[in-house]
Amino acid sequence: MGSSRLVAHTQGEAVTLLSSPDEHVLPRPVERLPEFAHAKARRTLAERLVAAFKMSEAAATAIADSVVDPAAVRKAVGEADDPQVDHIPVPGGVLLGIRSQIWARRVMPDPRNPRIGPSRRHPFAIEPGTGGEESKFRPVPEPRTPEDKSDDTPELVVDIESRHHLTWASAQAKQYILAENNWKSSIESQGVMEAVWVVPTTYRHMDGTAPATVLATVEGSSRLTAVHDILQVRSADVAYDEYEQKLRLNVRKLNDAFEQGINIEQAVLLRCERIPALILVGFRKHDGSNTGFPTAVKSLVALRHVDPPKPWGDGPENESLADEVLDEFYRRDLISAIERSYYAGACTRAEAKAAHLSDDPVNRAARIVALFTTADDRRDEAIRIAVTSQSTRKRISPKLRNDMASALIVRSVVGDAGKTDQVRRHMRHAFGKAMHRERWQSTDRDTETLVKESLMEVARAIGDGATTEPGPASLELAVRAAYPLVVTGRLGGNQRDLPDRRTPGEVLDALRRTAQGIHQLAQSLRDFGDNRNIRAVNEDGSVRRLADDSGDQVVSDVFLREEYPPPGKGRAKRTGDTPTEQLHNRMVDFGQVMDRLTEAFAAIGKVAGDDGNPLVEYDGADPLSCAAWRQVLQEIDDELTIWGRTFRKRYGTPPELLTGSAGGSADDNDSDESADEAYEGPDEQWNDETKESESEATE
Repeated sequence: MGSSRLVAHTQGEAVTLLSSPDEHVLPRPVERLPEFAHAKARRTLAERLVAAFKMSEAAATAIADSVVDPAAVRKAVGEADDPQVDHIPVPGGVLLGIRSQIWARRVMPDPRNPRIGPSRRHPFAIEPGTGGEESKFRPVPEPRTPEDKSDDTPELVVDIESRHHLTWASAQAKQYILAENNWKSSIESQGVMEAVWVVPTTYRHMDGTAPATVLATVEGSSRLTAVHDILQVRSADVAYDEYEQKLRLNVRKLNDAFEQGINIEQAVLLRCERIPALILVGFRKHDGSNTGFPTAVKSLVALRHVDPPKPWGDGPENESLADEVLDEFYRRDLISAIERSYYAGACTRAEAKAAHLSDDPVNRAARIVALFTTADDRRDEAIRIAVTSQSTRKRISPKLRNDMASALIVRSVVGDAGKTDQVRRHMRHAFGKAMHRERWQSTDRDTETLVKESLMEVARAIGDGATTEPGPASLELAVRAAYPLVVTGRLGGNQRDLPDRRTPGEVLDALRRTAQGIHQLAQSLRDFGDNRNIRAVNEDGSVRRLADDSGDQVVSDVFLREEYPPPGKGRAKRTGDTPTEQLHNRMVDFGQVMDRLTEAFAAIGKVAGDDGNPLVEYDGADPLSCAAWRQVLQEIDDELTIWGRTFRKRYGTPPELLTGSAGGSADDNDSDESADEAYEGPDEQWNDETKESESEATE
């Protein structure tokens, strides 16, 4: 608040005070506060709310004790169809709301403010109480419908460990909000001008403390957090404190000051004591809808934050969607309660292991990717219902599925919010089109078993020139390896000068199509599990040494892109002089020449004539030169066909590895189609969805 004090003497009229002569916007005028309502008026309103909206007595009392004028609200609420009751359309039904002024000291902001999502520390990443203050407790869970009520009952319940748990969560939310979305300056001058959305919420304590029911916001609220900070109210105490006497005394003091002449600080307090609110008091489902009140509330919140004063951002938005998908999976019996907790990162690693779920974040990540990307009609329908309950504008695209999966995966990442968000942004590009189109599953096979099966798949794919997809084992291996490579910054890191613009998913897809790449994926998992730098491997899978033999070579984003380029591009040159290394380097030279040839050919067509069309289409080219060029290209084409066939014969699946499996030997597929010709290139439409911006993918 400003330090200057302009005192005004009043005779009961509203007063406007300027805190500074340089202010450009007049502060909102202030008025006397009404007296806190008597118990009888509040009790009568509570009885009317119970009768009209079938809510519990505790929920109705929380509303009645919070509104500034219970009598006016009671008159407005004759029936649920009363025209003064707001009817708010959301996907799946209509929410009912009452607009009223409420006492700021009788309502608390949501301790789960969605804005703080990326900075939460989930139990799977770090055991509660073993880290710093930010991981002292588990994050407060999602509010749900009380077990003894139908899912359209207009109240929520939240299970917490203790009052200390709620106090801690509220403090964490306040610290983040005041740093990232501080409304104090505006509210000091203008008060809260837009209604906060509130719902009666009961906090149940695992330590045996009696439940506490209070009005709580459902969309943050950054504004109420700022108000409480101005009023010096500790938000978590609202649910527990004896309030009536304190509130009456506070109102009397401010009104006395108003009559005698108030200063700037007192004017600010008068603006903040009351705030406008939309109290959600009911929900009517559409026929055939299975949407419940908690989901309807989330839908309303999501609709507001499509275009907010300060957007949540991708992280919180996708976390909210992913949590709703998990809830929908659980409602449809597609996952168990412990699996929902596991995927949400809400259980510790010890709890996961006790439930026979992997405590390895790599395997958890792979299971999440499989859950969101592999084709399954029941899961697809659940995802559609969950997403459209919060947004009617989103397509259920591969990109959105990756975004939601990544939001859950990064809950096992330990680090500051900036690092977590960076990992999320790169992780969502790590799962390519094959993960969505091919049939695969996340299994409990160990790395060595996966490597053996993946090498067989790669050899089979090489032997079959018409096959473009190695198989499910290499897919699972690539999905697993995405976690260590992205989390450690070895893929999709902050390197600006990359040799190509491929997404991490496209690089991983290139790795899983070669035997060396399979070994590299496996080495990533081994080194990450051993908590050491991820090392590069040779063609045979052995760890590669530095050129001066001073140590092992460590992988980087640049290395992976150069060593595993897209088809037709040359790999990184070798430093040795053996015949094999010389052949490799000459192949790299050839690939670079082919790139220049393609560029030179394209440049000819870009020369425009007077009419703007390519001049070569009018003038043509010397027939003798064309004939000579075609002869050279034909000879090269013949040799390339032979080289491709020879490679397939040598490196295709040996007959002994195909015993009992489909596919036959390499000789059975001795076509003229080369491996490069058989490769199915990137699907541009799919990549348009996954690459929102090339710079972000390689930021």
